[in-house]
Amino acid sequence: MEFESDLVSAPSRMTHFGMFCPPATGHLDPVGALGRELQARGHRVTVFQVADVEKKVRGELLDFCPVGKEAYPIGSLPEYLDELGRREGWAGVRYSIECGGRLAELMCRELPTAIKKAGIDVILVDQNEPAAGTVAEHLGIPFITLCTSLPLNREASIPPPFTLWPYSTNVLSRARNTLAYLLLDRLLIPITRVLNDYRRRWHLAPLKGPDDSFSERSQLAQMIEDFDFPKRSRIPNFYYLGPFCTESRQSVPFPWERLDGRPLLYASLGTLQNRQAYVFRAIAEACAPLQVQLVLSFGHKDFMGLDLPGRPIMVDYAPQLELLAKAHAVITHAGTNTAMGALRYGLPMVAIPITNDQPGTAARLQRTGAGEAIELSQLTSKRLKYALERILTQPSYRQEAQRLRGSIERAGGVRKAADIIESHATRQN
Repeated sequence: MEFESDLVSAPSRMTHFGMFCPPATGHLDPVGALGRELQARGHRVTVFQVADVEKKVRGELLDFCPVGKEAYPIGSLPEYLDELGRREGWAGVRYSIECGGRLAELMCRELPTAIKKAGIDVILVDQNEPAAGTVAEHLGIPFITLCTSLPLNREASIPPPFTLWPYSTNVLSRARNTLAYLLLDRLLIPITRVLNDYRRRWHLAPLKGPDDSFSERSQLAQMIEDFDFPKRSRIPNFYYLGPFCTESRQSVPFPWERLDGRPLLYASLGTLQNRQAYVFRAIAEACAPLQVQLVLSFGHKDFMGLDLPGRPIMVDYAPQLELLAKAHAVITHAGTNTAMGALRYGLPMVAIPITNDQPGTAARLQRTGAGEAIELSQLTSKRLKYALERILTQPSYRQEAQRLRGSIERAGGVRKAADIIESHATRQN
C-alpha cells in the first residue's frame, strides 16, 4: 500500500511511544532502529520487556522498563535462548509457542500498570507479541503493529510460515494450507487461551485468530512486496517498507585485517537457532574448495574452538551490515533481518531454514530467483557447494537480487515507518 506523504505533519508535541517485541536480537534490532529514528525526531521511546534485555536497549540510548522481575529475573533469558537454539523444525515452533504463552500471561498481568505509570501515548507492538495489543485495547491507547519478521497475515493461498511450500492458488494447495493453519491454531492454544481469558475480564471481543490481534490503524512490515508471496486481497493500512535498519550505536569488533581480497562469502544462522555445529561444518566444507573467503558468524561463543576446513574467519558476533556491504553472497538461516539486509546490498543467498518462520522466508527467496534454499534434513556439504556455485556463477541470481535492492530503496524503510507512525501521533494529539 502506498503512503500519502502529504498526510504527515510534525506532531504538536513530543509523543511517548511504548515498544513491545519478543526478547530476541532478531526482533530487538529492527525495533531499536525504529525507536532511534523516532527519538531523533524529538519523541520519547520506552521498550518494555524482561530485565535481561535492558543492557542492549539502553546501549541504543532508548528508555527501558522491566516487566516480570520475579518470574524472569536477570539470567533467565539466556537459558531459554540456549534451549531454543538446540531445537529444529516443529520442536522449535512448539517451544517458541509454549514460552510465548507464559510471556503473554506476564504481559497481560503487568503491562497495564507499567504503561499507565510510564504515561505512554501510542503503543508499537511486534506482530509476534500479541499480548501488548490486547493490553492497548484494554487501556484505550492506540497501537500500531510492527511486522519485524515474516508477516503472519493469513490467506488460503499463502502457505503457513513454518513451511517451505511454494505459493500456489490451486484448490489442493489452498486446502493443504487451510489444514496446516488449523494445526497451527491448535499449537497456538497456550497463547490464545491466555489472551482471551484476559479479554473476557476486560470486556473485549475474543480473538478468533492471529489476524484479529493486528492493528486496524497500521501494520508496518520490514519486508518488501516484491519479495512476499502475492496477496489476493489488500489488507487496509498494511505497508511494505523494507528493512528497519540504521547504524547501531553498539560497535562489534572484527579482524578486518584478515580479509585477503577474495570474494567474501558471509554465513550466519542468526542469534537463536544456531546450535547445530554440523551445519557450520557443512558450510565450511562446501566453501573450502571454492575461490571465496568465508566469514562464519556463530551468534555465540561455544563454537569458537571448532576446527573447520578452509580456514574461515570465525567470530562469535559480527558487524553484519558492514560485512554485507563487502560481501559477494550470503548463506543464511533465512531470518528476516539477514535476508532483507542481504537484499539491501543486492546479494544472492543460499538459505538453510531451521525453524519458526524461516522456511517461509526461504520459500519466498526461491520464488524470487534471488537465491536457493536447502531443507535442513537434506543438507550436505556437496549439495550446499553446488547451490553456492550456481548463485556465484549464474548471473540471474545476482540480477534478481539487484532488482529487489531497487525495490528496497524505493520502499522507504525506517524513515517512512516513522512518518506513518507520526501521522497517527498527530491525529491522536
